[in-house]
Amino acid sequence: MSEQARRVLASGVYDITWTADLLYDGTPRAQNLPLLDPRFSWDGGAKVQGRGSCGILWSDVFGQSIVPREIGDLFSPFGAELQADVILAAGRFSERIPMGRFVLDRVPSGVEYAVTHPRGGVPVVVESQVQLDLWDSFMRVARDGFPFPTSPKSTSMWDEAQRLTGLPVYRSLADRTLPQNLTYEQDRLDALEAIFATSNAWPALTPQGALTAMPKDWPSASGRIEGLLDAPLEMRSENVYNRVVVEGKNPDPQGAPLIAVRELTDGLLRVRNPDGSRSPFGGNTYRYSSDFLTTQAQCDAYADEQLPRVSRIRAVTRTVTEPFNPLREVGDVYTLVDPSRQGEESTVRVRRVEHAGATTALEVEVAP
Repeated sequence: MSEQARRVLASGVYDITWTADLLYDGTPRAQNLPLLDPRFSWDGGAKVQGRGSCGILWSDVFGQSIVPREIGDLFSPFGAELQADVILAAGRFSERIPMGRFVLDRVPSGVEYAVTHPRGGVPVVVESQVQLDLWDSFMRVARDGFPFPTSPKSTSMWDEAQRLTGLPVYRSLADRTLPQNLTYEQDRLDALEAIFATSNAWPALTPQGALTAMPKDWPSASGRIEGLLDAPLEMRSENVYNRVVVEGKNPDPQGAPLIAVRELTDGLLRVRNPDGSRSPFGGNTYRYSSDFLTTQAQCDAYADEQLPRVSRIRAVTRTVTEPFNPLREVGDVYTLVDPSRQGEESTVRVRRVEHAGATTALEVEVAP
């Protein structure tokens, strides 16, 4: 995105138009399609993070309909992709901004509008409309499970990630060497998460559909969120843990299991009271297993590292509603300016993004 586009967004005076290109095997089959009632969202806690829905109205002087009836039709959900973008306009300025690459999963509705010549004849389709349900490319990766357990073909984290997914790769992190004892079971997304775990990151997708990585550690704030419409606060306990169980993989099949357990023994989040009875909070266990942990010392060190991280009070979230902003992405860190508390500032990380109509809704995690 250009600096001028960022300035236009900061001004708050602009128009937004959703548009899309339909692609098959990387080749455009229809371009600059206006989208009806677009709704797109990304959830950082889901394996398949991006999903969307929209309608497309088609008018054709040759009477062509876009309502699919057979595999291979223009909008049949068997390999077709939609590159969804927005056109940001203000005065004479306009810029097309990529929002996401999606796979057509379902056409829940298709309607044709036909007319008949007054003198009779075959009805001619003058307009047709389809409603589309969409998921990001991880949906296709998830469906393509391994037929039997297998091992990596490359020692490079990025090369192996590209091989697993078949997606273009944007290398946002330094490459890592994969261990030799790594084994994949059935789920390709589980395998993808396992190889990115070596860099303490999650797999993610760029707006153009390339595979990239999102660090689990919070980066520095990249900007400010101001001009909020609403930002109610929520607190929940489900994602706060006071016990960690880490399991590694012993390279010796006859060797002892590699397991490390750590838990909080004091404070409000303690697992139990000094007399051994259950604490008011009780226990909440975070489990982690990895083929990359091949010694007991590695398991112990990782459990020691994870316990303070997962027991941190990051149970406070806010649902931030603001005017439409295409800059927001899952994993970004911002300084949130709260107008209801006289401009009080807090550091937040985006967990979920949803664009619908003229607004953008964010679920953000508040740093303690």
